[in-house]
Amino acid sequence: MLIGLLAFGLLLAAAVVAYNVLSDRVDAPENIAETVGDLQRAPDFVMEDIDGNEIRLSDFLGRPVVLNFWTTWCPSCVREIPYFEWLYQDDENDVQVLKVNLIGSRGETHSTVESFMQAGGYTFPLYFDTVGEGAREYNVRAIPATFFITSEGYIAANVQGAVNETTLQSGLDLINTR
Repeated sequence: MLIGLLAFGLLLAAAVVAYNVLSDRVDAPENIAETVGDLQRAPDFVMEDIDGNEIRLSDFLGRPVVLNFWTTWCPSCVREIPYFEWLYQDDENDVQVLKVNLIGSRGETHSTVESFMQAGGYTFPLYFDTVGEGAREYNVRAIPATFFITSEGYIAANVQGAVNETTLQSGLDLINTR
């Protein structure tokens, strides 16, 4: 009986994780988790750019940041990429787009990500969380995960799951990018 309950619990937990990671749903703007009152300081962490240079999140202080953790094997991550490309290309948004790939996850490599970007014609800069520091600091349990960070370095909102243009705009409004 105990083994059966334990197995059921593990199965249920695995189903919840799989749903969050592989779900085809797109979060509605009301799913943005807005922090009200005392804002949390955005944890600093080291990532790599495409050339292997170390970059810190704090290097972007003074400019609002949309931080997104993703992989090429995640269907929800792939589906939301055109919205981040739109955000990156939109000259009216004074925001830094940080698409941080969880390199090493399920065989994700620099070359698979670069090939994916070229095939899709995406132009936003690539960043890599090579040791999982960013994912740990932001307590990323499922991807995609997006954080809206003010120019002063505070988290104004976050979205767990895929975003769309409306969700991105709601987050941008919170960090005063227009």
